[in-house]
Amino acid sequence: MTTPPMAEPYLHFLTLTSAHGDFHAHGKFDANHKALFESAVIHWSLGKPLTVLETISQAQLGSPATLHKRLQHLIAQDFVKSECSGSDKRTKFVSPSHKGMSYMDWVGDKLLKSLPSSE
Repeated sequence: MTTPPMAEPYLHFLTLTSAHGDFHAHGKFDANHKALFESAVIHWSLGKPLTVLETISQAQLGSPATLHKRLQHLIAQDFVKSECSGSDKRTKFVSPSHKGMSYMDWVGDKLLKSLPSSE
C-alpha cells in the first residue's frame, strides 16, 4: 500500500516528535494526558480557560475520576497549573505552566521543521 501524499507531512511530524530523545525531557506524557493537556490549553489560548470541574467533566476524554487523576498528574509533572482568579477562591482555572509553554514551543518547532521548505 502506498502512502497518500497528504499523509507525508503528518508522518514526518510524528517522526520528529517521537524519535528525538529531547521529548523525554518533558516527562511522562502519554496520549491520554496529552489529550487533556491539549483540551485545556486550547480553551486557555482562546481566552476561556477551563475550570478544574470543566476539565474533569469532558466525558469524551474519560470519567471524572480518571480525568481528575490525569489532571493531578499533569499538575505534578508541572505541565499545567490550577489557580484561582479574582476574589473567588472556590473556582480554580487550568492554564499551562512554564514547562507546559516550553512543551508547546517544542512541538511548534517540530511542526515548523516538518513543513516543506519554500526554497
